[in-house]
Amino acid sequence: MTAPASVIDHPRETSVATEPPRRYRGGLPLILLLLAAGAFAYSATTMRDAPHTEYGLLASSSPLFLASILLTAFAFTLAVRRASFGVAVLGVLTMIVVQRLPMAIATDSPMYAWVYKHLGVVDYLQHEHMLARGIDVYNGWPGIFGLTAWFCDLTGLSPTMFAQWFTPVWHLLFAALIYAAGRAWDLDRMQAVVATFVAATINWVAQDYFSPQATAMLLAVGVIVVLGHSRQRPVGGWLIVALFAAITITHQLTPFWLLAAIGLLAVTKRLKPWWIFIPLGVILLSYVAYNYGAISGFLDFSGDVVGNAKSNVPTTGSAGQQLTSMAVRVLSGAMWLSAAAILGVRAFRGQPFFALGVLVVSPMFIIVGASYGGEAIFRVFLYSLVGCSIVVAPGLVGLLQGRRIFAVPAVSAVVVAAALAAQGYFGGWFAYLMPRAQVQAVNNALLEADFPAYVSAPVPAWPQRADWRYVDYARFHDWYDHSFIVLDDVFQVRTENGVAYPRLTAMIGERPDASTYLVLTDQMAWYAYYFGVLPLDAVDKVREQALADPFWKLVYDDGDVTVLRHDIELG
Repeated sequence: MTAPASVIDHPRETSVATEPPRRYRGGLPLILLLLAAGAFAYSATTMRDAPHTEYGLLASSSPLFLASILLTAFAFTLAVRRASFGVAVLGVLTMIVVQRLPMAIATDSPMYAWVYKHLGVVDYLQHEHMLARGIDVYNGWPGIFGLTAWFCDLTGLSPTMFAQWFTPVWHLLFAALIYAAGRAWDLDRMQAVVATFVAATINWVAQDYFSPQATAMLLAVGVIVVLGHSRQRPVGGWLIVALFAAITITHQLTPFWLLAAIGLLAVTKRLKPWWIFIPLGVILLSYVAYNYGAISGFLDFSGDVVGNAKSNVPTTGSAGQQLTSMAVRVLSGAMWLSAAAILGVRAFRGQPFFALGVLVVSPMFIIVGASYGGEAIFRVFLYSLVGCSIVVAPGLVGLLQGRRIFAVPAVSAVVVAAALAAQGYFGGWFAYLMPRAQVQAVNNALLEADFPAYVSAPVPAWPQRADWRYVDYARFHDWYDHSFIVLDDVFQVRTENGVAYPRLTAMIGERPDASTYLVLTDQMAWYAYYFGVLPLDAVDKVREQALADPFWKLVYDDGDVTVLRHDIELG
């Protein structure tokens, strides 16, 4: 038995097999969505106080949290099967709420340590009204930072609050743009909604926090929308140039992917005007040349696909991290294989496939060039998500609206994919948390720090460079705050007799030009344990030894956060 033709056919070539129009049939899926919203509303009250576990928030908060995600996925598939467009749209919005709102309401401070580096750039712009060129890569690509500083100055909104609510707002904009992209690439309304749901649901990679990458991704989907309208006749060429220029000054990698995709479409005469990639190339190459010193390390062409595809976490993580990693690998592989299979069948049938294939395959070129600091593989998934969602949407609609023998496996696949994506997204929750009390304690303790100084920590899981003063310290030494796992294998020694601690003090004692502040937090312990860098009690052992050692002067200690200082004159 073979699948119906509508599973892969393009909407303009063969109409999708649907049941005859009936009266409003959204009652049951609407009820299920309401139940999902209720389940989420209750589970949200359990998230802030959920006990830490290596398996993430789904395992630690109320079981109704996972139930709300699965119910939403099931209700959406039922709405599609019943051809209820309005309820399907509501299903997309509900999934955004249940999957992405926790980032804003279940945390008391923005997630992810690296967000604070971004806030530090914004703070510097607000304080000095200029860029600190040459200090770091962020000052070379300041698009989102300049926009945020201007917006927050204009409205009085705190940049921290801006970052706190960035994720759910980002997903609403992302969903709207994916729908527009689906329509621009010839999907009908229901197919475009399904593409939107797929992209919004299975985006486990978590590049949706306050960052240049997230901002560039929204602009990139905008470019894809215009590209879809420009395949038959020139439409909005000036808009492509404007969006591409904005992306170029915002993020280092995204414009390379877009230029590759646009170039392939242009040279194969699937984009008008064909010469549009020439001014885009000039923009990108000129800006890269202007900032070459900051980006040169990422531009080394290696051709080592296997090496470049590796993660930036070389250690074997905890059991929970390994489970989460397996979940996202299965999900990613299933997405790519599904898109490849549909494109292959379309090619076999002599149907148009190349243009959408470019959207799916062009991100793969990234891992041919460089590892991008070990993050290339995550960008490949993120960038290919748009094309894959558009490719699989017509087939998924055909299956869901077809015979039950096809619909039941399709419903199951969507629900399972939602569960895998949720584990991928929330599995590292407790490793990435930045509790406000710890953020404030670290910042307050370092407020009156000596200058110049080093600020060291076991792992990069603390609010580094969170205010404008970081620029002066970075001018003193560009790795003044690098973690020990970057500088040396001091904390890789897993012994019970404290061998690692003398190596730590020996390293710090070799810094003759400035004092060193040692920052130790409970959050570092969870981060290091989750990714297999350290045993869970390693940070506490270092804290105990440091507090008992006259090598250090105590600056701050509340049990959760300890800050100590070693002065160079003590030797």
